[in-house]
Amino acid sequence: MFWAKIDAYVQKHLDQRRFSYQLGGPSFEKRRTGGVGMALPRKPLGSGRRSGAWRLGGAGEPGSQPAGSAGGLDAIDSTIIKLLQADGRAPFTSIAKQLGISEGAVRNRVGQLIDSKVLRIIGVADPMALGYDAYAMVGLKVAASHDPQEAAHYFRDRDEVTYVLFVAGRYDLLIEVICETHEQLAQFLREHCYSRNDLLSIEPMVGLAMYKNMLKWGQP
Repeated sequence: MFWAKIDAYVQKHLDQRRFSYQLGGPSFEKRRTGGVGMALPRKPLGSGRRSGAWRLGGAGEPGSQPAGSAGGLDAIDSTIIKLLQADGRAPFTSIAKQLGISEGAVRNRVGQLIDSKVLRIIGVADPMALGYDAYAMVGLKVAASHDPQEAAHYFRDRDEVTYVLFVAGRYDLLIEVICETHEQLAQFLREHCYSRNDLLSIEPMVGLAMYKNMLKWGQP
């Protein structure tokens, strides 16, 4: 009789706790063990972004979740990107040590960032150091009844053009052109700009000196 009363008291107490958790606290599940009720936490439901994320980085390991879409980056993803912008050849072991996570977690996240088109790791050369002395930003005004997008696609496919931007304001398009010599730049303007009927005006702005060329997007 004594143990039956104890069991009834414990059962009532745990049922009250379970009810309070169901109202506003974490999800708990009551299980019977040796005749006494026990409140055990259920396995948390992960979001779609984190589902199955623990396999590559280690079970339950902080930082092992892979990156999601470009709009779903967390602080670890952003820090990895900044470190790779500073040194694209930085070893994953070094990045992992700075972040306090495993090398596998870093490798998993970088792979996800690359797969989702958020990150590309490439070699970028200084064109001036390679002997490309002719640099110009060219403002283009598209003629009436012509589509700026078609002109943008045309310049996008030119090897000399490294930058094409559709803008609002004085120009319709801004393009960056880099050539080895000023003669080649003049030839490019004649063949690909002045000869086109869909361009109303062309304004080349030839660079005289480069003071800053920042490739670290998203950093101050």
